[in-house]
Amino acid sequence: MQQKVETAIELVANLLNSVMFAEQATTVLIETMAGKGSEIGKSFEEIKQILDRVELDNKLGVCLDTCHIYCAGYDIVNDLDGVLEQFDKIIGLKRLQAVHLNDSLQPFGSLKDRHARIGEGIIGVEAIINTINHPLLRHLPFYLETPNEISGYAEEIRLLKASYR
Repeated sequence: MQQKVETAIELVANLLNSVMFAEQATTVLIETMAGKGSEIGKSFEEIKQILDRVELDNKLGVCLDTCHIYCAGYDIVNDLDGVLEQFDKIIGLKRLQAVHLNDSLQPFGSLKDRHARIGEGIIGVEAIINTINHPLLRHLPFYLETPNEISGYAEEIRLLKASYR
């Protein structure tokens, strides 16, 4: 299995090297993944390996997905500080440029990607509020990525704005 992961990491890095160029103004963000099926990026180590192989690494960053990392086995509910410390040690917090904010229908470490509305999943409202207010994260853009209708998004946005300190 490790050989397949290594091959996939190399393919992703080679693809990025083939499409990125020095003059580009866009930063490409690699998103953390839950680990379902044949996904690459379920661990901070896999993402770091991709980053290390891309020639224009100054044009790369990371997007942290709350559902994905929780399902990949990073306990943002009970140890957000520890998860961020691990991210910093492996990838570097300077690389973290955005957060996909969502709850999870699947349990911790399940390796399944099933987003839930804020407060309707296993991560829960309290952990989401802790995430948006964490001193190492609060300056980042947060993108609401939940299964919802317009009125549901409006309610989640109201909740998040009211909870942002």
